[in-house]
Amino acid sequence: MKKIDFAIKHYKDLENILSCPFCQSKLALKNYSLVCLKNHTFNISKKGTVILYKTSKMKENKIYNENLFVNRRNFINGGFYKELHQKISDIVNQYKITTILDMGSGDGTHDIQISHYLNNKNVMIIGVDLAKEGIDLSNDYIDSNYIGIVSDLNHLPLKENSVDLILNILSPSNEKEIKRVLKQDGLIIKVTPKKEYLQELRTSLNIKDYENEKIIEDNIYSKYEVVKKEEIMNTYSIDDESLKYLFNMTPLMNHITHIPSIDFVTIALNIYVLRIKDDKEL
Repeated sequence: MKKIDFAIKHYKDLENILSCPFCQSKLALKNYSLVCLKNHTFNISKKGTVILYKTSKMKENKIYNENLFVNRRNFINGGFYKELHQKISDIVNQYKITTILDMGSGDGTHDIQISHYLNNKNVMIIGVDLAKEGIDLSNDYIDSNYIGIVSDLNHLPLKENSVDLILNILSPSNEKEIKRVLKQDGLIIKVTPKKEYLQELRTSLNIKDYENEKIIEDNIYSKYEVVKKEEIMNTYSIDDESLKYLFNMTPLMNHITHIPSIDFVTIALNIYVLRIKDDKEL
């Protein structure tokens, strides 16, 4: 099967939860397009990609481009995030989950690595990102239970209360949209950096630390019910090839011309399992 044929299959299965970004009415599959009740039409490309956004003329992003996502994929596939993928899948396996939405999915490699550890191989993962280059690459995985969609995280093309779990890995998110699309009693898995994350790379380039962990955590605890919090802290030796991938996948490096010499890299992350507080307006 071609990518577009896998996409047709997935979109057929997702008709009940997709909505038009213009009018929020139901989207239905018609030939090689998704069409809403008001006849807004979104064509599916040969790569299986559809742009569910208020314009089909996507501006080229000079930072989040194909080169960044290819390097990101290669670095992730180097095993540096294996513990993260296993921990997330362990959490998912504890619940009855059929639909996962990754807000800020990029090239989809985190998602597909997580899927390898899921007990239920029928779980559908929907990746959403505004970077078309990332989504085009993510649909390399379209022959599995995965589909990537180009869309704005602030205006998700999904119906209310339509997904079981929202995944948010080292990416911004829109809290109101999370509350809107998540099913009642649905889960959120949010991954944030600890201050030690990539510390060797940042120190070598004199780049400031990430936002204070305490500020991030206080914000999370004030807005969500925290079901569980786990931490990852691993330091890996890194060879020249993996270092090149890391350097070229990091947005902060776009203005730096030389790759620093480091021998180790630390992956330090917080994993929060969250529910929306019933009485809390996000």
